[in-house]
Amino acid sequence: MTDARTPAEQLAARIVGTWQLLRCEAPLEIEPDTRMEFCNDAQLMYLIPTATGPLQVTLRWRVANGMLHTVHEDGSNPVQVRIALGDADVLTFDFGGPRAWYVRLV
Repeated sequence: MTDARTPAEQLAARIVGTWQLLRCEAPLEIEPDTRMEFCNDAQLMYLIPTATGPLQVTLRWRVANGMLHTVHEDGSNPVQVRIALGDADVLTFDFGGPRAWYVRLV
């Protein structure tokens, strides 16, 4: 049986879940233990560790043409980043040069 979904729809379905930063390249300054939770309802919970507890940023997300598109729920700050899901279930974000790698949390 073949999958009738587009490649973008297939990738979007595969990234649903919680991901934690594995590592990132300079000049990205992503805090260790940063997490992202991709939900089926196109909501993305971005959790950034701070000294006083995690800072939660709620975004809307979609995948199109190999790019992850995010925007704040109020419509501000749209961001696009190249995305790929590779071997060993490692999610890679390419910010036009510097990259960040995330691993799925079980």
